[in-house]
Parts: sequence; structure tokens; C-alpha cells
Amino acid sequence: MYPNVSGQFGMNGTVAGFVAFACLFSAALVGALVKESLPSFILTTPVLGLIRRAVAVVTIMAAIMLAATTVYLKTNFDTANRDVRAFSFQIIDLDHTLRRIGPNGEPARALLYRFAARTMKDVWPGSKPRLGPDDLHAATIYIQLESAVTDLVATDEQGRELNRYARELLRDVGRARWTLDERTGRIISSWTLVILVLWFTLTFGGLGLSAQRSRVALMVLGVFAAALASAVFLAVEYADPYEGVIIVSSEPMRNALFAISD
Repeated sequence: MYPNVSGQFGMNGTVAGFVAFACLFSAALVGALVKESLPSFILTTPVLGLIRRAVAVVTIMAAIMLAATTVYLKTNFDTANRDVRAFSFQIIDLDHTLRRIGPNGEPARALLYRFAARTMKDVWPGSKPRLGPDDLHAATIYIQLESAVTDLVATDEQGRELNRYARELLRDVGRARWTLDERTGRIISSWTLVILVLWFTLTFGGLGLSAQRSRVALMVLGVFAAALASAVFLAVEYADPYEGVIIVSSEPMRNALFAISD
């Protein structure tokens, strides 16, 4: 039910950004060099005008695609952040309910802590929660937790109401944990970014071919190449909310573990 999510396909955002910058700026340099080597009668004013119009069309198309992709990925990233906070709150709420049940709820509380710690380790492999030697699979712990909560016995109406509420909270915790798994891993194909970089590479090649060769022009192209490379970096980082340089914070889970550990 809950697979280990470490070791997913990884596309490094920093590397992708540097590669994108190298491709774009190199294309601009190649375009400028080709322009210098071509005879003047080839790059006439009508030809240069055609190149500029083609560059404008490709640029608009690539910019719209990059903007839509980035917005979609950022929305998914923000949703993952809200899911983590909601899951952490549900863990604390369930622990509080088990405390109110009394000594009968202590075995379930211990299992809840193990389940939360295993979940944190699965989602953030670099974290170091306190795990037991047998806490290898969150699904196994969840089944044990489910049995412990289901088997709770009450002798009065208040106790039975708390038991029912604990079972409802446990179902919410299970659904929330499944949601975390659904948002783990890349949600965009690497080919999408490759095609985007290819479009922008053609654009910068056309700009280098049509622009006047000067240090100022090359500096401007370099700045714009860096700006687009940073957009590629963000897209790659947002593509997986739990891996990379920009990730969903594990602080809510750390706080939840601290709250239920005593």
C-alpha cells in the first residue's frame, strides 16, 4: 500500500539549469560566428526579417509552454506542501484521541509513532527519525495500527464515541498517507523539458544570427540565457516536491513526531 519512495527517477535541477544555459548561450555564439563567416549577400534584409519573425513565433510558443508547465508544477508543489501539513495535523489529532481513551490506547499510540516515523523516512530519505529494527514498511505498521484501533474496547458511551472517532481519524490518516505517495516522483517527462530547451536553443541561435556582433549584444543574450536557465531549474525542482534543492519542508512531520513522542 505504501511503497518506499526513495530512489525515484532523479533529474538534478542545478545540472539541468547549467545545461540549459550552456545550450542557449552556445547557440547564440554559434549564430554570431556563422553570421560573420557568411557572405553579406546571403543575410540580406529580407532574410534577416524572416529569421526574426521565425524567432518570434518559436519564442512565443516556447514561452507559453514553459509558463504553463511551471505554473502546473508549482501548483502541485504547493498542494504537496498542504498535504504534508494536513497529514501531520491528522497524526497529532489521532494521538490526542488515543490519549483520551486512556491506557487501552497506548499500544495504538506506539504503533502510530512508528507509522509516522516510517512515513517520514520514506518521504524524506535524508531524515533521521527514531525507527525500530522491524519498521521497514509503513504498510505493515499501518495494518497493525488498524487492528489495534479496531480492537479498542469501551465500557461506556463516551469511550465508544472516542473509539469511533479514532477509527475515522485513522481512515483519514491512511488516505492522507496515500496522497503523499501519489505526489512522490516526477510528474513531468524529461522529454518535455528537452523539447523546451531545444526550442529556446533554436531561438538563441536565430538571435545570434540576426543580431549585431558586439560585447553588449552577447552580454544581453547571456543574461537572457541565464534567466531562461533559471526557469528550467525551477521547473525541474518543482517536478518532485520531495527531492532536489527545493523541496517540501519536513518540519511539520518533525513537529508531529515530537508532539506524539511523549
